[in-house]
Amino acid sequence: MATKFQYTAVIRTNKVDDILLRVVAALREQSVPPEEILFVDSSGSEDVHASLSKIGRAVKYQGPFNFSRAVNLGVSEVGTGLTLMISSHTVPSTPRLIEDGWDEAQKVGARIIYWSPPSPDAPNPRRIDIVDRYSYNGRNGLSNSFGMFETAEAVAFPFREDVFASEDQEWAKRYLERHPDAKIVGVISPDILYLNPGYGDSAAGIAKYVQAEVAHLLFTARRSAIAPQIAGRIARSMLALSRGRISRARAHVEIVARYLWLSWKGSSA
Repeated sequence: MATKFQYTAVIRTNKVDDILLRVVAALREQSVPPEEILFVDSSGSEDVHASLSKIGRAVKYQGPFNFSRAVNLGVSEVGTGLTLMISSHTVPSTPRLIEDGWDEAQKVGARIIYWSPPSPDAPNPRRIDIVDRYSYNGRNGLSNSFGMFETAEAVAFPFREDVFASEDQEWAKRYLERHPDAKIVGVISPDILYLNPGYGDSAAGIAKYVQAEVAHLLFTARRSAIAPQIAGRIARSMLALSRGRISRARAHVEIVARYLWLSWKGSSA
């Protein structure tokens, strides 16, 4: 049997709703539950803060919201050796999900684990991915929706506040650069439920998708992969247009345009 471990769950939120309560209940029902559930409260509301304080410990986020800053604030308050960064919309639906992920990590000496639901077309929806600096592709290094890492590492090397999306992947990229022999374990399972109502083909979901894809090209993609990805975006925009998916076609064009603009702006600064 693997050695038991202690961790703190850090959840960024600005409200208390049924999904958040479901996340909290699922964490407490884990075979190895968190030592503490810590909320980074960006609501600015005393009522919300009081409600969060009834179900965990809440710290107030001050100022304009920045996702990395919120994560760094939460990590700075953690008293355990491990931090579990989990979304207020992510439900681990089976009780051994976290412990089994930890056990898989111990097999290869990994100190970073992420959990993710499979993509709809995944040929193997339930699998364990072992990622190193060679197989890291800018998308498979960590998950800000459900990921565990050593607290001291994130305190010493915080999440970058200038990275406007995909900050989890950018942090993992730097981690693998600092630790060339390190491995990251990915647990891919349909037992992970992502219940964000603003995800998918909604206007908010597409805006979030565009933001993440531009950040991927800027901060985490391998340089050799950028040109093929841009060409692929243009082809996908044409395909989406032919199928009448206007919003998706626009999204692919916007990703390319924003990446090229920000790249040019950065190089000319």
